[in-house]
Amino acid sequence: MTPQRHLFKRPNSQNWQLRLMVPKAARAALKKSEFTQSLRTTDKRLAADRSHAFLADWKAQIDRALTPNVAEQAVGRTVVDTGLVNDLAVAVGYENASRNARELIADKARLGPEAFDSLASKFEQRHRSALRLFHANDHSAWTERAKRLIADNGLSLPEGSDEFEQLTRSLAAASIDTFAMAKSLMIQGEGAFTPSPFVVDTIEKRAEKAPAGETILVLFERYAAQRLAEGRKRTDTVNQDRKVVELFVSFVGADRSLLSIKPAEVREWRNAMAAIPPGYRRKKENLGLTISEAASKASAAGLNGLNAKTINKYLSTISPLYDWSKKEGYCASNPCDDLFFDVQKLKKNGSGRRPPFSDEQLNIIFGSPLFQGFERDRREWQPGNCMANDWRYWIPLVCLFTGARIGEIAQLFTDDVRKTISGIDYIAISHSTDRDQMTKSGYSRAMPIHPQLKQLGFLEYVKFRLQSLNGNGNARLFPGFEASSRGQMGGRPSRFWRNYLERIGVKDGADGLGSHSFRHGLTDRLRLAGYLDDEIEVALGHNQTSVTAGYGIVRQGTVERVAGMLEKVSIPIGLIAQPSNAPNQD
Repeated sequence: MTPQRHLFKRPNSQNWQLRLMVPKAARAALKKSEFTQSLRTTDKRLAADRSHAFLADWKAQIDRALTPNVAEQAVGRTVVDTGLVNDLAVAVGYENASRNARELIADKARLGPEAFDSLASKFEQRHRSALRLFHANDHSAWTERAKRLIADNGLSLPEGSDEFEQLTRSLAAASIDTFAMAKSLMIQGEGAFTPSPFVVDTIEKRAEKAPAGETILVLFERYAAQRLAEGRKRTDTVNQDRKVVELFVSFVGADRSLLSIKPAEVREWRNAMAAIPPGYRRKKENLGLTISEAASKASAAGLNGLNAKTINKYLSTISPLYDWSKKEGYCASNPCDDLFFDVQKLKKNGSGRRPPFSDEQLNIIFGSPLFQGFERDRREWQPGNCMANDWRYWIPLVCLFTGARIGEIAQLFTDDVRKTISGIDYIAISHSTDRDQMTKSGYSRAMPIHPQLKQLGFLEYVKFRLQSLNGNGNARLFPGFEASSRGQMGGRPSRFWRNYLERIGVKDGADGLGSHSFRHGLTDRLRLAGYLDDEIEVALGHNQTSVTAGYGIVRQGTVERVAGMLEKVSIPIGLIAQPSNAPNQD
């Protein structure tokens, strides 16, 4: 359920409000037509984060209100899955019909043997006729009943669709059991009849449904809220986890209990996901396909699926949810155990990490057209007389000399470039939900501006930006970026930089080189300057998890201290052309 489309601003209020309409069929039971909740924030992204738990709880209440009658459970459904069709067919064609048949048999028995025998003969005839038509694949006798059932329950199930055909077929199968039950009851008495595997399986699957308030998505929200409160997960991580859980739920069923899911189903989901190519949901040809259908289509086309490490990441999202649920008493075992692919993990010696740029590669990069003169916009890799004075030029340089992540630089405001009382210029790399800024650690830090970055004119760029904004410090230092669904600003510059590196021959496919290579390179240069990792991690903004780090409230690493570290680092990038005075924004 997408939170954004349920967010509204209340009249005379800047705070966001969450609203969800209650289906008509559930309004009598819930005694309301709409759920509402003030989220007590003006930040839409934060409001969306807070929405998930409320939406999951409201959906569980709606499901609970619709549960008493399987037919009612389908009201308003525009997408009808196999389980719902079978449930509906068995509920109407077997369970309800069987109760009616039993009442009719009891009535005829009270009228005497002649009426009773006549009814038995009719059930025998109906049973033979139903079997004959079913084996002939003729379900037309149930077409009109299916139409009425669809209309009565407000389903979107066009006649002629696969789902409509399935409903008529399932109704026919359920009716065979009804006639067989009635015939057996009249001839052999109570207890002699056993329903068909189709009816038994459908009823058993219904029993697998989660109790009220214990669907997988509802439990995930409780798990996520607890992990956030404990500080063991970040909001961004929870949002990514939620997407994986939603994929899992779309495969096993939204109303299933964790307890009912067996290892075989997890294995089937894992294998289906492994067959699906990256980004399959963004392709038009896959719209409306289930995971199984998309996997079959991809396999038939010979497409490469997700790699084993990605699949293991998915399992690493579902497995902890099960471990938590075991402790909370919602399930007894973890069906993800032993299902991870056996792939080589990152070694302790660091092999397999993103490589830093070599000195030779740095010379190629900063001797390339983007930093010496290029042809035109969108042809930055071709030599020419143009010089960029915008994010294309400055973000790589700032990442090079600060070791900051590309998203941390892309989100800067003009007033994030500051000066200490002692006169040291620095960049405030902030984690602030009020300004849509985030860091991986969740903490803010200050990074002094390296002398070489000053010599290249970075402070002049900041000055020109402020002048063009009439001194407004609350504007982006590098305009033109939009936050992703994860609230991150680094998507566009990251893609640009990877493509540019490939264009100039520095990067070759998935070799690990990218903007993060600047961060690794600065780490190595600080090590060569004589600093230890526990000092470097302070400068780079890594989490500080020592016992001492838990004391006090002042963050480690003053600007003066880190500035002294950076002054001992010289980065050989050769001479690069400085941009023109006026910043341009592509």
